[in-house]
Amino acid sequence: MKLYKKLFTAIVCSSVLTTPLAIADDYPEKPVTMIVAYSPGGGNDTVARLMAKHIEPYLGARMVVENASGAGGQIGFTRLAKTDNDGYTVGLLSSPSIFMIEMLRKNVAFTLDDFQAIANIQSDPILLAVNAKSDYQSFEDFAKKVENNAGSINVSGDGPQSNIHLQAAALEDALSLDINFVSYSGSGPSATALLGNEVEAALLTTSSALAFIESGRIRPLAVFAPERHPALKELPTINEASGTDVADIGTAIRGVASPAGVSKERVEHLEKAFESLLKDEDFIKAAQNIGITLTYQNSEAFEETLKSSRDGTKRYIDLMK
Repeated sequence: MKLYKKLFTAIVCSSVLTTPLAIADDYPEKPVTMIVAYSPGGGNDTVARLMAKHIEPYLGARMVVENASGAGGQIGFTRLAKTDNDGYTVGLLSSPSIFMIEMLRKNVAFTLDDFQAIANIQSDPILLAVNAKSDYQSFEDFAKKVENNAGSINVSGDGPQSNIHLQAAALEDALSLDINFVSYSGSGPSATALLGNEVEAALLTTSSALAFIESGRIRPLAVFAPERHPALKELPTINEASGTDVADIGTAIRGVASPAGVSKERVEHLEKAFESLLKDEDFIKAAQNIGITLTYQNSEAFEETLKSSRDGTKRYIDLMK
């Protein structure tokens, strides 16, 4: 009888010790959903679907992309913040857009505290471009024209109240310029307006502009980034072109996050999966082919980037009202 009790106790203790590990090892047991807060075909959706195509060997399960678009991203971000924190739902956060929603609207049902940073994937800076047939050969040419025609030089961009609109506000503030920002429903329509000479210049994400630049249809004048873009090494940064420090606050930072409260073990599993993905040669090549500049950060570094982006957005947000 004593031997039976000892054996039973040993089995129970063994079960208690190994059950949590077994649960952790079994994750994920089903596909992981990635919520994209924007419509199919846009920059966020493109990045998400490219990751979903390549990540399964590192994640250990399929990743399924679901678009939850509407209200400039608010619907999708709210859904991500409020979903179960079991590690089976992640989303692509787009900064500074997510902070602009929080700061410019009432009754927004999320803050940064509602998300757990997993990994930064991409940084997509804004550039100023003109039609290739334009007389503007440099940023200096453009700035002089704006100074002499305050408020009348039309510049297109995604908006209103978008990351590109925010970048336009920061540009005007730093250089005391007065442009007429004309909002379009996305970078595509904004570029089309530039090609059709509806506007004199456009503020575009670099990824959306690359194809037009490579085909010789538009001429970039400056990129809003601390360093020159690897795909456009001859293009000066806005600080080089203007001689003034202009914040690159409009840069689209795209990274993966989950709802707050996901277990440490599952966060680590997700983080390692995305770290491995961004070292995958096939994924890197596929990203380069469509103009995506990959900028991996682990969960801790990505969290600090988000906090910094939020602080920068807050600095300029009053210019958007």
